[in-house]
Amino acid sequence: MRVLVAAAAVGALLFVVVRLRSAEGDIVRAFSHLRWGQLPWLIAAIGAEATSFFCYALVQRRLLLAGGARLTRRSMLSLAVAATGLTNLVPGGTAPASGWLVGQYRRREVPMPVALWAVLAGGFAATVSVLALLLAGAGIAGLIGGAQLAICAAALVSGSAAVVVVAHRLPGAAGRLDHFDARGSRVVRRLAEKAAGVVEFRTRFAGGAEVLGLSLCNWALDVVVLVAAFGLLDLPIPWRAVLFAYATAQVAGSLAPLPGGIGFVEGGMIGAFALAHAGVGHAVAATVIYRVITCWAIAAVGSLTMLVLSRRRPEPALVETTGGAPGVTRGRGA
Repeated sequence: MRVLVAAAAVGALLFVVVRLRSAEGDIVRAFSHLRWGQLPWLIAAIGAEATSFFCYALVQRRLLLAGGARLTRRSMLSLAVAATGLTNLVPGGTAPASGWLVGQYRRREVPMPVALWAVLAGGFAATVSVLALLLAGAGIAGLIGGAQLAICAAALVSGSAAVVVVAHRLPGAAGRLDHFDARGSRVVRRLAEKAAGVVEFRTRFAGGAEVLGLSLCNWALDVVVLVAAFGLLDLPIPWRAVLFAYATAQVAGSLAPLPGGIGFVEGGMIGAFALAHAGVGHAVAATVIYRVITCWAIAAVGSLTMLVLSRRRPEPALVETTGGAPGVTRGRGA
């Protein structure tokens, strides 16, 4: 599988390089359009990016609440910015950033199962959201027909539902393994019990819909940044291609064990624009602006936020007791 992904990435990169040779003039002209008159587009991009972090923080806060832990909105926003900055700084960024976030929750006295639940469930919601945007983008760009779009959407919904059902049945599966004495079965049982401790938390349908909606808003606001990048350069916005290009870049970036998915995100985005018959030169220029705002600027802001958090004594979470009554550790809710 990794060989196929690497081959596809190399092929896309070669395709983009070939197309770039004929688009150098468009790229130079695009950057020459940077003027103070486009400042509102920059403000819109920064505002959309900041609001997307707020949505991400709310996703995590809602999931922590489902596990009986409460952190202030300010703490959640700081952690969201710092974790995203870390994703853009270290190789395999998503995994180290997730581990760091779990560690930060533990520092705030959030129980380990709740911390893991919030991070894993948030990652699941993010994956479903990006795939949904990819399907919608492919449909808008005219790359797949209505029947194919419906089939893919049904597969996404049914697959997501199956994951949720399996996760909810893990506690029962762990219990049914108790009567096995084989050594291998004991290992499987212990793993199942650990997993069951994480997935015992859940949200109602309304809560799950809220988490998914906030996750979609998080990614959709990032799309606004890409749109604003075209406006900032005074370029025509390829409306039919922009959502598909954005979602493709996110999927490509998730496959790269590099900080911020560098190279894969840019190649995926430019290649997707080319596939959707958008101007490659304009796409390159907008992609550069988009990445400066959403990757390198966020890496800098996230690093500063991590530094501040490391020097500040964390405020403990408000955690509910097993019986459901609120028990204050030493913190206070928002």
